[in-house]
Amino acid sequence: MDVELKNTAMATFGYSDAQAEGLSAKQQAIIKASPARRAYKMIMEVVAAENCAYKPKIGDRYVTTGSGKLLPEECTFPICLWALAPMLPISYVVYDRLTHGLDPNGHVYDHMKCADTGVGCGGLGEVAFKVYCEPA
Repeated sequence: MDVELKNTAMATFGYSDAQAEGLSAKQQAIIKASPARRAYKMIMEVVAAENCAYKPKIGDRYVTTGSGKLLPEECTFPICLWALAPMLPISYVVYDRLTHGLDPNGHVYDHMKCADTGVGCGGLGEVAFKVYCEPA
């Protein structure tokens, strides 16, 4: 492992010298790709909503970094765990694509719904989001 990468790993994650030295090639690649992930934001934009107590409007959105850090100051939709939880799998896809230098918008599943099933299925409301990335 080169010294710069080792120092970055130790400073960023608080790794000990032994932990940094023991990182696998995959772990090193993830750390090396950090600038590529910082170059993008993941956007989860409301495209449909029915009966949600938060009263979302079409176009409201959540914004994260390409590494998945929520940017609350850029979000226009209230922080809701039921809306964010289903985004986790797609965030891993975006993270992986950016780590490998691929287009983060090339994934198959680009729409997600919140975890509330909607009034017709025993829930209270539901919101659908389009998920895409744009340059940071």
